[in-house]
Amino acid sequence: MSAVHHIENPTARLTQEHPGLVKLARLGWLAKGVVYFLAGLLALALVRQAIGGSDSTANQEASPNGALKEVASTSWGPVLLWTLAVGLFLYAAWRVVSAFLPGDGGAKSWARRIGYVCSAALYGFLGVTAVALARSEQAAADGNQKVRDVAQRFMENSAGRWLVGIVGVILVAVGLYRIKKAVTQDVEDELDLGGVSESHRRWIRRLAAVGEIGRGVAFGLVGFFLARAAVDFDPAEATGLDGALRRVADEGWGQVVVAVVGLGFIAYGIFCAVTFPRRRLEAP
Repeated sequence: MSAVHHIENPTARLTQEHPGLVKLARLGWLAKGVVYFLAGLLALALVRQAIGGSDSTANQEASPNGALKEVASTSWGPVLLWTLAVGLFLYAAWRVVSAFLPGDGGAKSWARRIGYVCSAALYGFLGVTAVALARSEQAAADGNQKVRDVAQRFMENSAGRWLVGIVGVILVAVGLYRIKKAVTQDVEDELDLGGVSESHRRWIRRLAAVGEIGRGVAFGLVGFFLARAAVDFDPAEATGLDGALRRVADEGWGQVVVAVVGLGFIAYGIFCAVTFPRRRLEAP
């Protein structure tokens, strides 16, 4: 009992000593939710386009990067982008702090720390993209091309080819892990749901489960194309989320997959928006 208390106490003390900072950091979850919600709408626009409909957003990049570009195209784009950038940086900072909190030192703890650092890097990069778009420095940025360029640089030698393949396999594994969390509804690990009724808890779990399925499929698709690029030794096979969704949307069954991702992203965005006031720091 005392050992557990010793491990958890620094986290509780940090929250108690800096309640304002924790509340501020929670806004990062809201910004993350907005980006996912918009990315989900863009994914559904791809489905509509694939089945013969028309949509003014169908040519936008269906990804978090594309969601930021969609915001940039609005009349309030710069203001909204700066707001989202601040939120995304706050979320990245939250993940960095979480990665360095005291934990039990086991393999699972280290895996979570690595995951937090990777998450901080991803959302920090999205924050940088939002700033660049707000300053009209990156209006033509393309996430698919970025992935291909990175894959090409790494695959100039056989060791890089292996690295691209390993990253692809890891992303597929992350996708499967997300789907497992959805199936088991293991989605409350960073939430303080004290005082929330059981009916509301059920809806929160359902939103999170749908969201995790969408995220899991998205991670898996990007990982699959990275792994295939490594196996075929062809960097052109690598692509970002938008490219992966467009490739599978060309098939009838693929439209269902893209719809799952789109609906999942929308559900996850709502989940983040609903739960951000109840987010808490958790030791790895």
